[in-house]
Amino acid sequence: MQEKNLINKYDEKLYASKRIKIEKDLNKILLNISKTIEPQVEYVGDLGEKGKLYCRTNLMIQNGTFIDSSFTPVKKVTKNPQKHVAAKLELISKHLYSNSLFEKITELKFLEGSDTINNLSDLLLFNRHFTINDNFYTPSSGESSMVLLHNELLEDKEIYIIDEPEKSLGNDYISDVIVPMLKERAQSGRKIIIATHDANIAVRTLPYNSIYREHDINGYYTYIGNPFTNNLVCINGSKSDLDWKEISMKTLEGGKEAFGERGKIYGNT
Repeated sequence: MQEKNLINKYDEKLYASKRIKIEKDLNKILLNISKTIEPQVEYVGDLGEKGKLYCRTNLMIQNGTFIDSSFTPVKKVTKNPQKHVAAKLELISKHLYSNSLFEKITELKFLEGSDTINNLSDLLLFNRHFTINDNFYTPSSGESSMVLLHNELLEDKEIYIIDEPEKSLGNDYISDVIVPMLKERAQSGRKIIIATHDANIAVRTLPYNSIYREHDINGYYTYIGNPFTNNLVCINGSKSDLDWKEISMKTLEGGKEAFGERGKIYGNT
């Protein structure tokens, strides 16, 4: 009889220790699920008068009740298993010392997709958007181009290859921000290759070398030159030199007529 009592007490102790361990582990998980994660805020660029543009990433751990279609799982898991697993963990906590505890744990194991949730990071959801002055903001295509080009030129590189940077950018921004940055980079010895139709960029940056392509019935011809010599020389050797100024006025922003009109309005200098 005494031996039987000892066995019963051992079983009861083992039973209690297992429940206590499950409770501790579960409480630790539920505590982490309920934590608030500070958003990650990254500086994107300056939009001038509108203010500084930031990218804000909001993070949330699925707790079984969170519903927001703008949030997406961080890992490659679907939303339903995230929600169902988190909800089931909460339910298990309410049956820790009942006879149905292991039944509830079994139900968790057999939830559809539960095998994709192996740790807390599998329950992470995120939402990312832009802000100005902490307010939600959607930059226009032009503003996106401004920021991308500006940040690209801020990076210290040996060579910059830029294709039509004037697209979607205002003349003031090109003149006041982009042209000075291009000139500064060139003066510091960096190589900058630009394809452009914008006179501000093509002329005011004072290119060391301009490349002009011409086409006729016999094919394509490539000329090189610069504004200092005012010549464009055909590298194929079969064409006469061209006038850099004339070709620039013919090719850039509306042609020679546009340059002439601007000269009448603003005055030739």
